[in-house]
Parts: sequence; structure tokens; C-alpha cells
Amino acid sequence: MHLLIADDHRLFRSGFKLLVGQLFPVAELFDAGDANEAWDVLNTDEEFDLVFLDLAMPGMNGTAGVRRFVERRPAVPVVILSAHTAPEEIAECMGLGVRGYIPKSSSESVLRNAVDLVLAGEIYVPRHAIDQILSEGGGGTAGDLENLPEDNPLRQLTPRQRSTLALMIEGLSNKEIARSLGLLESTVKAHVKVILRKLSAHNRTQAALIAADLGWPRRIPTRPS
Repeated sequence: MHLLIADDHRLFRSGFKLLVGQLFPVAELFDAGDANEAWDVLNTDEEFDLVFLDLAMPGMNGTAGVRRFVERRPAVPVVILSAHTAPEEIAECMGLGVRGYIPKSSSESVLRNAVDLVLAGEIYVPRHAIDQILSEGGGGTAGDLENLPEDNPLRQLTPRQRSTLALMIEGLSNKEIARSLGLLESTVKAHVKVILRKLSAHNRTQAALIAADLGWPRRIPTRPS
């Protein structure tokens, strides 16, 4: 397994490389100090399984640099490393096709989980970002879905599938959704499978982000008692 770590802060890069090496001892690690150096490494004969990119390092030019790496090396999953955790920035990067966004303040367990997900073909997004994207995006109530264009995938969901999606977004498991809706767990699994297909999502996290982008109603914060 070949992993590339690109970050312009030498101390952080060295420490992060050491940590990744401990978490994934079978990995062969490469590093770079800026976007151009990272690009040179990717253009070698090595086949890379994942690349970590610092969003603010020299040569990135913000999301333009992200797009460059994603589009020119579509087979290599890109994971963003950043000290910034603004949901709108995370959503923009995910929209460009990156496979993960890891805040530099994350714990070792989060890093391990995120990398495992990406290497398995899934995506990783911090939970707080999903929550805020959903609370700020869209608007109104569930009834407002009927005001969406006919070709909007959310309009293609049945009422039961919409109820299931709402609970998926809240982070409930299939068993918890089944209990909440009074369904068999096998029925919930079937609903989830159809929802992912209709939204062209690979997993629940991606389904939540896609739903927000399509106009899923934001949650109304509860008033403190």
C-alpha cells in the first residue's frame, strides 16, 4: 500500500507520517512539501492508494488545486487535511470529488476510521459538518419537498423512504430506524438500499450530503427549556 502525505509544515508532516506509519505498518509512505512536489511524486512509477493533501499548502490555490488532483488522478482517492472545519468549505471539497476531509484536530481513532473507509471505497466527512450543512441548507418542512422539480431525486422517494432517510440523516442504525417506524429491520435495509440507489449515493454519509444539496429540509433547532 502506497500513501502520499503532502503538507508544507515540516513538523506536522513528520509527526503525521509517523502516526500513519504506526496505524498502517504495511504502508509505504511518501511525502511532499507543496502541491507541485506532490504532483511530481504522483507522476513516478509508483501506484498510489491514497493521497493526503493540505488544503492551504503552496501551489494548491484553494479548491482549484483540489480539482487538479481529483481530475488528473481519478483513480487515486484524495483526502484533505485541514485546520479549517467550516462546513461550506468541506461541502465544496466533497463536491469536487475528494473521498475524505480530516480536520487536523482529529484523534487517532478518527484518522484510522477515515482512512479505512476511504480505502474501502467509502467517504469520510466529519459528523459536525453534516449536521451543520443539513441545518443551514434547504429550508421549511418536509412538505416543501413537493415544491421541488419533478426530476429531483428526493421527489422520487416514497413517504416511507423519506421517513427512513430522515432517520438515516440523524445517524440512526437500521435496527433503531425499524424500532422508530415500527418496521422489520429487513424492510428498513431494503428501503436504505433503494434510497442510496435513487440518490446515487455509495453510503449513508454521502446520501446525507446529496440530500442537503438537493434541498432536503433543514432541521429546526429545539428551544432550550
